This record gives sequence, C-alpha cells and structure tokens, in this order.
Amino acid sequence: MYSLGRHVLESKNQSALVIPAVFLHQELPIRLSHALKLLNSTLLPVNMTDMPTFQQVARSYVEDISLVTQMPKPSTPKLEEEFTALLRNLEQRHKVKMLAISQGFRELVATVQGQYDAKQDQVLSGGSSTKDGNNDRCIDPETDKAIQSFFNRFYTINLGTRLLIGEHLALHDRGMNLIQRVNPLSISKQAIRDAQRVCAAHYGQSAPSVMIQTPNPDISATYIDEFLHRNIYELLKNSMRATCDAHLRDGSPVTIGLSTERKGGAAARSAMPPVTLTLVDGGEDVTIKITDQGGGLALSDMENIWSYVNSVKSRPSHPSQDVASSTMFATAADSLATMGGVVSEAKDYLDSPLHGSGHGLPLARVIARYFGGDLSLISMEGYGTDSYLSLYRNDDHLENFPEVDEEMEAEVDVFVNELMDECNVDPHLLPQLKTGPLAASAAVSANPEILSPVHPVPAGMALGLRQASAVATAMLPSTRIDSPPTSPTTETPRL
Repeated sequence: MYSLGRHVLESKNQSALVIPAVFLHQELPIRLSHALKLLNSTLLPVNMTDMPTFQQVARSYVEDISLVTQMPKPSTPKLEEEFTALLRNLEQRHKVKMLAISQGFRELVATVQGQYDAKQDQVLSGGSSTKDGNNDRCIDPETDKAIQSFFNRFYTINLGTRLLIGEHLALHDRGMNLIQRVNPLSISKQAIRDAQRVCAAHYGQSAPSVMIQTPNPDISATYIDEFLHRNIYELLKNSMRATCDAHLRDGSPVTIGLSTERKGGAAARSAMPPVTLTLVDGGEDVTIKITDQGGGLALSDMENIWSYVNSVKSRPSHPSQDVASSTMFATAADSLATMGGVVSEAKDYLDSPLHGSGHGLPLARVIARYFGGDLSLISMEGYGTDSYLSLYRNDDHLENFPEVDEEMEAEVDVFVNELMDECNVDPHLLPQLKTGPLAASAAVSANPEILSPVHPVPAGMALGLRQASAVATAMLPSTRIDSPPTSPTTETPRL
C-alpha cells in the first residue's frame, strides 16, 4: 500500500487513487475475515463467542464485510469517491469495535481468572499446602500464553487493517503517505519533554534529566511519527517513574547502587541519576536504547512484562509493563482505532496518569514487530533496566502478518455462517484467504508468533552486553535535556 501510495503521489494525478482503492476493495474483506475467524477460533481456553461483547464485535465485522463486498469495484474516480466515503465509515466503526474489545477483554479476564482461582482452591482442598508459587499470577501460565498469542495476532491484524485504511485516506485527503521518512532524534526529544511533563505532574517536582547520545543526529527511518513517539514515550515514562520510585524518599533525592560513584560527591546527593537515551544508526536497523538506574526487575518478574493479564496484578518496582492510563486496554484499542487518521486524536495518552494497568509493553512490541523491528528489555535487579527499541530503517519491509493456521483456513463454521446470513452476505463472494496481495512471508508463516528479524538476547549475555555497551556509549557525543521547573499547584497528580 505504501508503494502504491508513492506511485499515486509521483503521478500527480488524482484519478490514480483508483489503484489503491481497487487494492483495498479486494484486500479489506480478507483482513476482516481473518479477524472474524480469529474471534471464533479455539485459540483461547474460553469460548469467546459465548460472551455478549465478542458476539457484538463479530457481528460488526460481518457487517463490515457486507458493506465492502456489496460495493462495486472502485474502478472510476466517481466510484473511488464513494468507496472513500465508505472507508471513513469503516474507520469510525473500527474505533467502536476496538473500544468494545476492551470491555470484552475484561469479561475474558474475569472468566479465566475465576477458572484459575477455582482450580487453585481444588489444589488446596486436595491437601496441598500452597497454591501457585507465584503470588502475583492471575491465571496459569498456559492460559496466559494462549491469551498473549491471541491478542498479539488480533492486534496485528487490526493494526494492519487500520493502516491500510489510513494510508488511503491520507492520500485522498492530504496528498501524502501516512508512512514517512522520520527523524528519530527529533521525535525522541519531543517524547522526552512529554514524559518529563507527566512525571513532574505526578511527583510534584522536576522529572529526571535525560542524556541523549548519538553519533549522527540526522538518522532517518521509514515509520509513522505517532507510533514511534508513543513507543519512545512509554519507555521513557517507565524509566522516569522507576528512577523516581528508587531515588525519592519522602520527596527527597537519595542514591542507590552506583549512582553516587558515577555522579560524584555532593552532586550525587542532590539529584537523581539521569535516564540515558542512546540512538545509533546501523547498516540495517536504527536502535534506541533507554537506560535507567531505577532498581531493575527481579528475574521472577520478567516473565510478566509481556503478559496482557498477569502484569495487571503484578506491579514490580520497575513499571515496564505500565502504560498510558488506568484503563489502558481501552486506550490501546482506541490507539489502534485512531492511528493513521487524524493522528492528533490519538494524543490523549499524553494527558493520562503515570501508572497504568499492564498493556504498554505488549502493545509496543506488537507495533515494533509489525514494522520489522523489535522491543526487548535487559534488567539488572538492584541497579536498573536497559530497553532496546529496534527500527527497520528501510521501506522495503513487508508487514509481519500473523500466521494463518489450518483452523483459520477451514470453512467458515456454523456461528460465522449464521452471522453472515443475518447480514445477507454470501460467503462465496469473499476472496480466498490465501490470495491476499500482502500474504505473509514463509518465515513468518512458519511460526505462530509474530516474528521479527531481531533475535532476543539470552539472559546470560546481559552482563557482557552491559559492559560492552558502557565502553561503546562512552565514546558517543551526548546532549542533556533537563526537566523544566515545576510550578506550584494545588492539583493532586493522578495515580
């Protein structure tokens, strides 16, 4: 779609919009069918189609498929205008669906947590002295893994669908691609200011300073400004909160770990250690590393940072799994709904509290991997955490689309058929799932997870990497961004 958009812009002919419109007319029913079948799959231990909210969302997908398939192919400028009006409608319907999914998630968690608690009670009644060894766990590991896999797939499918629609609307309305060559340094500086503002409002004093290190301030990458800002902002906000929680006692700075030695003498006792943002341009990737001295994560907590469920209950000293608001799942869903259209509408996360409920990192990793990059953390308990955000810098990367397994390729089952009958949709009119122009690559299809060209770092290598990183970053030029002084206020920061 990005390539088609560039062709349209280079042609400087409004009638060329017919090309991406015809592509979307064919592709959208495929994407919507993927999401519909996923909702009705057996990937989760709970039958989601028994839940009223998910039934409502499923019907909405069927109605969307009906709207697209019943419209003529937009092969003329007039039909393209009509199809674009339909896309605006689908954009708003998509936002409503994502917000409904947030409610459905709460229903799902309540159901599976009730099953888990009942199972643990049976263990106790059977004579066992303890329940699960992890007191912060809401559900059993296998169910958690299934939920994580499901929502990773579901969010990736919806992210791709939303961006396809947003790209066409950007071409039609603004004469520009949604995806642009962006400057990560400029976006990082804005994210720093935004994170410092939220942190200062929460703690009632200046936020930690941020040291920027980069050998090349003119680094560029192909990305969407809003997505990159959100991911960097979340990582910075987490690091700032961890730093403040570790170094503030009764509102006064204290030092832990190596911070006194690194800053030296009385200066260390009067200020918190800075957060460091390192931006490096590689041959294939642009990597952003955010380092804090916020106390780090225990190894037992690391398993929860990518969980959509267990991280809601577990709240370790480093808030890596915290996100933009106290109802972040709704905010995350709303983000997927508004990204790519009027991006300013998605900026509401900048006014949200410092604490969240556990979907920031999982969603950020979905976004990073969708664009061919990755997000990983290396933590040293008692010291701090390094967060690595990798961006694939070129524009020739196909989206990382989830695997379409045999179950999803099977015939539409009775439930989906009933929904299609309600909306008068003929299943035979739908394009075959395997014929999508943006079919996943063989490497992606071979794994049920969303794959990435960036491999995770083994835990045993963490110390060696930290030592090597210290040597490398010491040679980089740096810039310091201090938090502006806080003005007196009587408003209590939101928790």
